[in-house]
Amino acid sequence: MNKNEVQAMEQQPGLITPAGSLDQTVEQFRIYQQMKNKLGTRDDFQAIRTKEGVKNHPKKSFVRKVQRFFNLSCEIVQDEPLRDSDGNVIAWLAKARAIHLGTGAFQEADGSCAFDEKVDKRGELDPKRATIHNIRSHAVTRAKNRAILDLVGFGEVSAEEMTDNEYDVPQQSQQWKSNGDAKATEKQISKIHVVANKKGLDKSEVKQLIRYLSKGEKESTKDLKRDQASYIIDLMEKTDVEEIRKMISPVAAVIENHVPTDEDLKELDSV
Repeated sequence: MNKNEVQAMEQQPGLITPAGSLDQTVEQFRIYQQMKNKLGTRDDFQAIRTKEGVKNHPKKSFVRKVQRFFNLSCEIVQDEPLRDSDGNVIAWLAKARAIHLGTGAFQEADGSCAFDEKVDKRGELDPKRATIHNIRSHAVTRAKNRAILDLVGFGEVSAEEMTDNEYDVPQQSQQWKSNGDAKATEKQISKIHVVANKKGLDKSEVKQLIRYLSKGEKESTKDLKRDQASYIIDLMEKTDVEEIRKMISPVAAVIENHVPTDEDLKELDSV
């Protein structure tokens, strides 16, 4: 858009009015929530513990489904390194433009990623992750996700925008790994159900928690190893029930709703 076009727009009298009615806006939000439930799988969301509690943030895989569902194109309009005063690359900057192909409406958003975000568990720079390729890829992903979600996702924040310095990302998958073959005892299984009952969790929610922690490999307490049973007991005792429910909500949605097949995704390509 050139300067003359901007000036012409500024001279137009009248109030800024909505593009649609309130009912239409509510319906669009409802459609977006339905899409999350029916097209989103547990692998499309990352449970991240923030100061407000555990929230499930959409990952790149889900944002790409959003892009296909709403018939959007997304292009990179800025892609360059950020250098310090000595000329050394310290971060990468990217800007993306998401465009609705039906109306031409668009949204631009930027994304950045610095080397100091690529650290290990001790907070030290991880040379395997702190590469130009990784920070550029992360910056581009952040820019694309933000542009798409700002345009049609009601400003939802993607998981890739989170950093280890600001958020505590639960590491259930690492702590869940069993170091032994001994099965959970009857006493452990009984305690799982006792603790769940005290928390107000029903049997289906216990199954969903097990599926979440095992990445879908298990859902019954009878399938647990002893150390896994101990872990789930400790997790339930130390975690607020609402945080647990937020943690397992993508699993619950997948169980309750239809999980997309390859044919479903092919249909989206033609939208």
